[in-house]
Amino acid sequence: MVHKFFALLKIILFNFFFFFLIILVVEIIFGSWFKNNFNLRLSSERNIDRVYKFNFDYHKGQSRYLRDNFGFRVKSDNTKPEDVYVVFAGGSTVNQKFLNYDETIVGILQKKFKNIKIVNSGIDGMSIIGHINSFDLWYNKIDKFNPEYYIFFIGINDRYLLSSDQDRAVDQLIEPSLKGRIREYLESNSLIYKLFRKSKSTLYLRFGIQKGANHVNKKTFVYSERTTKDFIKYNDFSNNEIIINNEQSIYENYLNQLTNKVRQNNSKIIYITQISGHGMNKGHFIIAETIMKHCKKNKITCINLAKNANLEYDDFYDSAHTNRKGTKKISEFIYKELSKIFLN
Repeated sequence: MVHKFFALLKIILFNFFFFFLIILVVEIIFGSWFKNNFNLRLSSERNIDRVYKFNFDYHKGQSRYLRDNFGFRVKSDNTKPEDVYVVFAGGSTVNQKFLNYDETIVGILQKKFKNIKIVNSGIDGMSIIGHINSFDLWYNKIDKFNPEYYIFFIGINDRYLLSSDQDRAVDQLIEPSLKGRIREYLESNSLIYKLFRKSKSTLYLRFGIQKGANHVNKKTFVYSERTTKDFIKYNDFSNNEIIINNEQSIYENYLNQLTNKVRQNNSKIIYITQISGHGMNKGHFIIAETIMKHCKKNKITCINLAKNANLEYDDFYDSAHTNRKGTKKISEFIYKELSKIFLN
């Protein structure tokens, strides 16, 4: 009896080892372990396939959220780095994970500029410090990646930098804890986990199984409460008297660093100013004014969306993010400005 037990145990262990070996070989060959140069960086932004079901004021529905092995938000996983002409960068207002790709700013612009490849490199919460770091930690680590333009739609995540520097994990393109770094690294490079993510999305999209979607609403995802009377437009705010010289100097230093990074890559840069779901406040106004001043000084193309796009309270679904209506308005405004550059 004991002999049979050990014989059975030996068979089980052998099969387990053989199965594990097959999995290991499949992962090494078909996983992403050796198909990037990012190491632990960018792990939480790669090889993602999720469905979001959301219910906000002024914004309801669902979205399919995909990011490829290079960390770009995509419609389908087919990015060829050598074909990229424009990198569109920013925070969650560029990422727009609660919109389908074709409904996002980048998606709409891509449909309009059919012959120009645009990639979405928006990352939730990233400030201008993260955009500066992205060259050494992200863009320059992609083989054959040499875009002609970098467009930065920035401002909302930068207002806290006017008083002090902030060392945040998102700006280092890494998870804040060691446990999180290891977890995200394993998940972003594993073929099996990639298939698991895809299966979850498929279960919801094809069969309506609710556990296949990430459910979010105002209670679980909201920056801050707001009311229509709080919404201040650019021109109304600019009539107020504020002292901005010191804050301008702080932000101008970051802009100089970012502009230099782009020029070191022999690329061109375009800045776009932002307005939030609260309208303008002192921080947003200082940043927008500083960006426009920086562009004039350095002969850079700037699009003053914060001032001229005429966004309204109901174009946003929270304090930062635009809904479909607001996104379409932004896209059409930006398209008119970029057409002067790309279609001439």
